Amino acid sequence: MTRAAAPMVDAHDREPAGGAAAWWMVAVLFAAYVLSWLDRLILSMLVTPIKADLGLSDVQVSLVTSTAFALFYALFGLPLGWAADRWPRRWIVFGGMTTWALATMACGYARSFEALLAARVMVGAGEAALLPAAYSLIADAFPRGRLTLATSVFQMAGKFGSAAAFGVGGLAIAWATARGNAHLPFHGEARPWQLVMMLVGAPGLVMAFLVFSFREPARRGNPVKAAGGGDLPAFLRGHARLIGLMLVGTSALAICGYSMSNWVPAFIERRYGLTPGQYGPWLSVMNILGALSLVVSGGIVDRLYRGGMDDAHLRFYSWMIAALFPIVLFAFFAPTVWLFLGAYAVTQFITVPFMVYVSSVVALLAPPAIRARLLAMFLFVFTLLGLGAGPAIVALLTDHVFGEAQIGRSLSVVVTASAAIAFVAFRLSLRHLAPAVARNRPS
Repeated sequence: MTRAAAPMVDAHDREPAGGAAAWWMVAVLFAAYVLSWLDRLILSMLVTPIKADLGLSDVQVSLVTSTAFALFYALFGLPLGWAADRWPRRWIVFGGMTTWALATMACGYARSFEALLAARVMVGAGEAALLPAAYSLIADAFPRGRLTLATSVFQMAGKFGSAAAFGVGGLAIAWATARGNAHLPFHGEARPWQLVMMLVGAPGLVMAFLVFSFREPARRGNPVKAAGGGDLPAFLRGHARLIGLMLVGTSALAICGYSMSNWVPAFIERRYGLTPGQYGPWLSVMNILGALSLVVSGGIVDRLYRGGMDDAHLRFYSWMIAALFPIVLFAFFAPTVWLFLGAYAVTQFITVPFMVYVSSVVALLAPPAIRARLLAMFLFVFTLLGLGAGPAIVALLTDHVFGEAQIGRSLSVVVTASAAIAFVAFRLSLRHLAPAVARNRPS
């Protein structure tokens, strides 16, 4: 936690201003991230008409709504992270946005399971371009002492996007349903759900050009200063214990977050007897509260770091998990839905910000030539483990241990165990993080 003597700072290490132009870049990337969540989640609100029109089973629905998307989102993130380390990142984001926008619109042309699955695969592949490139851009546009706040603002878009999927998506569905079937050029008769997919996908083709409204910041950081230089395997060997513990912690929190995203609606229906129309708006509010908490926590971490706490990012995160853990334990046994929603909002403070802290640590430690690939590696691991294992573990516990009516117990086991694992992993990582950051701190 103490400052180490830092070597002389060369031109690569000069801190950027992080002024109005940098914040405009964050605003554009924020809008892109919101749109990606809308295109990602809108299909889950159209399950009933899609099943009826295409004759899909529940297994096929799960493949197109989550599994196929998550798998290709994780897989394509690796080569796209490599590309973002080598080529202009604005073009990477532009290509990803146009790809996922066209693929979302293509869902509206699907007339079979295979066609819908192929389109969703391309949505996942396109969206995989955004985060590695965006975090790399932000890392080069802001000084280290303001980096966590900037990444926190950007990461808020995930929760605002989830809320928009319920709000804007609901309006789009109502608009399309009111018009019934329509005859479109090059399509023929289009069902309301197909109109919705075209409607939400089209804005991405226009918004993609906004990435050229800001200048790409110069890649910052001395490539020979950090362990491993521009060689990712060498960097991983030099920071093996730290990266390993961070992967364990973030994957545990991803399991926690994805489990709740998939099963909290069912929990509310089964325990409190509410309908989606009753609890949906409140879940949107909880998502927004979780997003706003990012700005507060990000500002605190930046202040701690500027004060000389080299391991501030994971130290503060571990403090937050420990302080909020009793509320997490209580959440799924709350006697009223209002107490549950309050506790659920608190759990968002733990599960939402982990990518903010990961990206900030990567920006502090990794040379610019490998940052996007390193972030893509984190995304690959915790997406597969979080989305692949978390909801499935909850389902297995419910089906084989507690019973359908006790899904709250299944969620409690998974969420509290995951939070505990993350706490231990982050505390163990501190002994490695502080010396590594101190070595890279500019004088």
